[in-house]
Amino acid sequence: MKKFWAAVSSFFLALAVFAAEAPGFSARIIATKAVNIEDQFAGILPGRPPFFPQASRAVCGEFFFVKIVFAGAAAKEGAVSLTGKITVTSPDGKKQAVPLKKYAQKLQGYAKGVFLLDQSLRVNFGPQEPKGRYTYELELTDGNAKKTAKAAARVEYVSSVPAAPEEEALKKVGSYYRSPCPENILPAFRAYLKMVPAQKQKEKRSFNPLPQLALFYFLLKNNPQCIGPFSGMAAKLTDPEERRLTAVLLNFLSPETAKMLPAEAKKELDRRIPANPFVFARVSTPWDLDICWSEFLVCGTRAPVLKIVDALSLVKDGISIEDFKKIPKPTAEDRRKLFNYVIAAAAQWSLRSLGQEHPLIRYYVEAALRRKEISDPVAAAIAARAIGMQVRVTPPKKETAPAKRR
Repeated sequence: MKKFWAAVSSFFLALAVFAAEAPGFSARIIATKAVNIEDQFAGILPGRPPFFPQASRAVCGEFFFVKIVFAGAAAKEGAVSLTGKITVTSPDGKKQAVPLKKYAQKLQGYAKGVFLLDQSLRVNFGPQEPKGRYTYELELTDGNAKKTAKAAARVEYVSSVPAAPEEEALKKVGSYYRSPCPENILPAFRAYLKMVPAQKQKEKRSFNPLPQLALFYFLLKNNPQCIGPFSGMAAKLTDPEERRLTAVLLNFLSPETAKMLPAEAKKELDRRIPANPFVFARVSTPWDLDICWSEFLVCGTRAPVLKIVDALSLVKDGISIEDFKKIPKPTAEDRRKLFNYVIAAAAQWSLRSLGQEHPLIRYYVEAALRRKEISDPVAAAIAARAIGMQVRVTPPKKETAPAKRR
């Protein structure tokens, strides 16, 4: 079993997320395929419940994480002291003890909350390992209180996981972060390809596949074990449009997958799309918003949500549709400002709409607002309205540089 410790910043540990249900020291060990656990402990406020989808089975080469959370640790001079181990028992009865590094830190925020330990296991099963149930038993000792908490998690190593029918698979990956299901990625992509002809016919010249391809880009980036089967499926496609769409993904997933493309096809693709369209620092087009939402729906992480919030500031350099229509001869600058207005309006609408369906969006924005992490007061005020936050938002104070000594 391949595994290694993934150490996360102690800042993540220092933030309590939800209230402990019972007094006294306790701990849990959780197997999960979610990639946003650290983001949640760092990026949402105490009292807001994190989303912890648990993994119960995995196939060969598929990564999952073993996370540890604790509550009620005794503090001496404001600091806790934790030691422990994880014992991994394989289906053949073999045991392997994995010691935890001693943790001694001051807890910040709501001290009676639940905290994420800054150590975790990243696991994937190899082809030579026995199939069956693997048990991860935690012993975590509170050195200050001289108490030990025990917990266990179990993951079944299986040969395969049945995929849903294609259309259902496409729906399931649409909120992947809530319930990771790698087995549905390929059938979902096949369902998408079948929808393309009707979509092109409907949208005609405005057809832009990048927002929908983004969903599969992030799915495959987070599931490298699926890239090989995806490449094999792509090689068997005969429809020119389907080949072009899969080529976009292969070209930007990695340098290795880009080498799978025929030289002429890659040359033409590099001419049309010279840079990775799924990776950018700031939103600059309406479809960038959709790409950000695709990343969130796959990963559940905070960064794409904050990119959406940042796009709200474009309204300051925008012009409304009504005002644009009043201009006798619009210039390129007028059209640029209209574009900014449209992006900001779409960002506000999407925050409100998707925030109603996905509470985690509201939690991320709420925390960023209360911690004054959104520097633009206009973007902060619009974001607050979008999530229904009834508080007065003020921008952070600007620090002034000290006067130079003469």
